[in-house]
Amino acid sequence: MIFISRLARRYTAQKWLDFVQHIKHKLSFLPRAWMLFFCLRDADTPKTVKVLLMGALAYLMVPWDVLPDTVPVIGWLDDAAVIAWVVRFAGTYIKPEHREKARLIFPFAARYGEYNEGNR
Repeated sequence: MIFISRLARRYTAQKWLDFVQHIKHKLSFLPRAWMLFFCLRDADTPKTVKVLLMGALAYLMVPWDVLPDTVPVIGWLDDAAVIAWVVRFAGTYIKPEHREKARLIFPFAARYGEYNEGNR
């Protein structure tokens, strides 16, 4: 429990915003990542799910992963796959309000089919 609460303190809104500002032009799966962030910050989300969400968001934020993010075109594929898998796994804990908050940040995404209720 102490480990989770200490780790959760590292996932501040400002750190997340700084990261997103840095990479937003490269990624089409950011709406789903935002859903995970809002689910992580929700008090109703079980701690075991929060650990998974923290792992996925941390994997997204580190530049040195299986496919380094600096590799042109394919550098973000592994990150997209991790986010897609976690959205599917944690889908029952992603509330409509998490989706709506992500939609408010990325209002264009639903128009282009990158984000909707069916994409879990």
